[in-house]
Amino acid sequence: MKVNLKLLSIVELKALQSEIAVEMEARKKGERQKLLQEFRDKAKSLGISLDELLSGQKGKPRSTGKVAVKYIHPADASLTWTGRGKRPRWVGEWLAGGKSMDDLKV
Repeated sequence: MKVNLKLLSIVELKALQSEIAVEMEARKKGERQKLLQEFRDKAKSLGISLDELLSGQKGKPRSTGKVAVKYIHPADASLTWTGRGKRPRWVGEWLAGGKSMDDLKV
């Protein structure tokens, strides 16, 4: 079906534009629901939930609790490091002074 837009008035064009927007939104919603159901079905066939599929994890998610401190400055207990991430400046200075990381272990 082809509509000759040149024959429509501005009021008719605006009404058509509104109808098109509503129809497009309804179709997108329907397609989204259809795709979501396909993903649910595929996940179920694999024996996992959709949440597990989307998170990339099997089973319970890992806890993201705090990591224990592994190193502490002997003279200043407020200076600590877990051993993860970028090495703190005070650790670099400690090592540059010829001392060992073993001296800093908790």
